[in-house]
Amino acid sequence: MSLLFSACEHEDKAVFMTNGDFLTPSFLLSHRRSLSKDAKFFDSDTGVLEVPMTVQVAGQVQPAHFTVHAIVTSSDLQFDHSEVDFGYCSIYQSVKSSIRLTNLSLLPQDFGFLGVPEFIEVQPNDGFGTLLPQETLEVDLIFSAQTAKEYVFQLSCKSGINRDFLLSCRAVGVHPPLELSHFLVQFGATAVGDQSTAMLFLSNRQTGRDQNRQPVSPGVKAPVMPRLFSFALPEDSDIDISPSAGRLLPGERCLVQITFKPRLLDQEIKEEALRRLHRAKLLYESELEGNRLAEQEAKLEIPLEPSKGKKASVNPKNSKVSNEAEKGKQSESPDPGNIVPGSSWYEEAKASLLYSFRKRYREYTIPCFVSDGDPPEDDKLVQPAWSPFNTLYLKLQCPAVQPPLVVISNNGCNIINFHQVTVGERVIKRFTVQNISQESLDLSSSVLDMYSPFSLLNALRSIRPGEKHTLILAFSPTLEKKCCDMLEVRCQKMTLEMTLLGEGIVPAVTSSHNGDVLDFGYVLEKETASQVVKLQNSSAVAVSFRVMLASLSPFRPQGGADRVAFLLEEYANSHVHPAVGTQNYSGLSVFSVVPVEGSIPPGQSQEFTVTFQPDHPSVNYSDKLTIELMNKQSQR
Repeated sequence: MSLLFSACEHEDKAVFMTNGDFLTPSFLLSHRRSLSKDAKFFDSDTGVLEVPMTVQVAGQVQPAHFTVHAIVTSSDLQFDHSEVDFGYCSIYQSVKSSIRLTNLSLLPQDFGFLGVPEFIEVQPNDGFGTLLPQETLEVDLIFSAQTAKEYVFQLSCKSGINRDFLLSCRAVGVHPPLELSHFLVQFGATAVGDQSTAMLFLSNRQTGRDQNRQPVSPGVKAPVMPRLFSFALPEDSDIDISPSAGRLLPGERCLVQITFKPRLLDQEIKEEALRRLHRAKLLYESELEGNRLAEQEAKLEIPLEPSKGKKASVNPKNSKVSNEAEKGKQSESPDPGNIVPGSSWYEEAKASLLYSFRKRYREYTIPCFVSDGDPPEDDKLVQPAWSPFNTLYLKLQCPAVQPPLVVISNNGCNIINFHQVTVGERVIKRFTVQNISQESLDLSSSVLDMYSPFSLLNALRSIRPGEKHTLILAFSPTLEKKCCDMLEVRCQKMTLEMTLLGEGIVPAVTSSHNGDVLDFGYVLEKETASQVVKLQNSSAVAVSFRVMLASLSPFRPQGGADRVAFLLEEYANSHVHPAVGTQNYSGLSVFSVVPVEGSIPPGQSQEFTVTFQPDHPSVNYSDKLTIELMNKQSQR
């Protein structure tokens, strides 16, 4: 036993046993780093320890021999880094560095990071856990600088057998010149097509009195000067920041608005359109194959030699199949290059994605770059210096959900364009929304501007799941200008924004006749004389017209010429002619005009034929011709 005392020790040196007793010996194995040198029976390559033991029995000549076997393993925990350098860290942000902790033992080992400074966080499980044999665990070290200074410290990881493993760390705290009021924005669940808005402040808190007590980094004073800032948004994101760039003077702050507008990406819609296109193509090919087989069956049913004088029977089924094949041929899938926003395939794919949309969660980290000052005075176009240590980071958590309300008319487009409308005319358009949620929605709308040319003509109501509701909108321009307004259709869970567009124009119509009098001169009784007046429409819209004669109006003056206004004050013969003068004895109007109503297309003209046909001699024939162009009137 003396050869093995350094490694293995027997607790009971002498034992007395009676007849029939059993003995369970106890051994204590003490693992020391010098085991390979102290013990002769230890294999350092395999870690196997074999200890021969001898039991001497009083009165027994032959001793009892046996061997004690043990596998000796290390108790080391190993870091993959000897030192962790967090670099320059803003006092407003946290920096994470990951290390790997490996258990080199063949036995499980408990571990824990003890005495962790308050500016360090160890995860997972706050730095405590158990490592299985040969297991490697990734440990996150999160450093949060509290002041602008240099940090040098050690982290102690203690194992279950009270061994300490040290990890050296260093970092430099930096105080950026600008500060955000919030560095984390958590948006609520927002429906696709809706938007959520958050407000925060970006401040330049540097002032002259703060210069000596707010160092940028250890040993460096913070220069007090204006700062430029710029938010860098990721591509194809649902985030909008306003203002995204600007300049802040010392002590100044600005309000920053962050808008989350979840939408379907253009690439997603095109991919869905291509899938639908492929399914339509397969369906079309399947229909063609079915039509071909049906035609073959129909040919077999037709008699080869029909009797004389009788027509061969026509299979109505075959005719139906042929018609369907022709219809399928006409509806053959378009070219994928034609799938563009506004096309039917694009809008159908967009509607399909909205109906099948499920929850979506995204996180964005938006950097805000801060300059070291203004550009040089001699050249304002030179890019100012931007320090990466001054960069601020804004984290956004953005969940999106299926919209309960969708537009199903106008190809699902939320823009209603009335285009060009003549001043004074009213154009009506409709759009339909549908409830695709599982609960009833109480619809309401925003109030349009009282001076807006747009108006909502019908009331909104509650719609049950799957129901539709049509909104009627009117556009009545009163001025010659382009108009735009927003109409919000609201329900419990979202606000659907509709953009209303339109342009009021004044019709530019000119007449080929100059002056206010159309003189037919002398005409024999019961003879006919005609003159043509042409109106030219130079505007970009069609102009409707209506022709009226004062003699045919129920509101014309009665009682003779002395009670009507004089149309002609400078007639050649100096005779006074009333607006409605002498009429035919037959009761028919002495003047007639064709056409009496219609529309003049843009850029075209319209001829009016005015006919004079008296039935008795008189020099007092007169009438007033009025051509109404919407709210404008032209008198002849």
